[in-house]
Amino acid sequence: MDRFAVLLAATGLPRMTSRVFVSLVTADADGLTAADLVRRLRVSPASVSKSIGSLEAMELVVRRSDPGRRRERYLIDDDVWLRAWQADTGAHGEIATAALRGAELFGAGTTAGGRLDRMGRFFARLSDQMRGSTLADAVAYDVLTVLAALVHAGRPLTLDAVAAALGWPRDRAVAALDALRRRPDLADPLALRTVVPGTYAVTVRPDRLTPAQREALER
Repeated sequence: MDRFAVLLAATGLPRMTSRVFVSLVTADADGLTAADLVRRLRVSPASVSKSIGSLEAMELVVRRSDPGRRRERYLIDDDVWLRAWQADTGAHGEIATAALRGAELFGAGTTAGGRLDRMGRFFARLSDQMRGSTLADAVAYDVLTVLAALVHAGRPLTLDAVAAALGWPRDRAVAALDALRRRPDLADPLALRTVVPGTYAVTVRPDRLTPAQREALER
């Protein structure tokens, strides 16, 4: 659960908010109360309240009254991904990648893994459909050239190594890599992977193969 929270935090979601969101994603269908979250995460009620407020603002969480009790439950319902799309957090590709990695961490046969897999595939399709926002032709060409260089090298390369091999100014390589980070769909069916800061490689885009398909291919 902590590993998935770290992945979400990498998309720009605050770490505490990420931890609350992951707790709700992996909870049973009836969700959790604020007190449940405080106990589970061992944090203050104020931290939980602030995170819930942020998630509600992004349309990622809904609240329901707890029948017969004077308290509310927070949960992820079946319409959350549609509402999140309508709210548009601006990070669909990154959310897809984090969710699909989370599905692999929890396992496709688990409730949390299945929920995360559906989430990841939804945002991956959404990212694909948003390709109408075009980049300049020159930058798009450079993006494909950088991908070709990384595939041909077959090993991680530093930013400076990419620029030197292609005979480009460093700023041109930086612009191409920045475009890839902002628009991961441009690399489809590949994905840019940061090995360590400043060093890059390519991998298969996570939503193109299910965990079961990956496992079968690795046998």
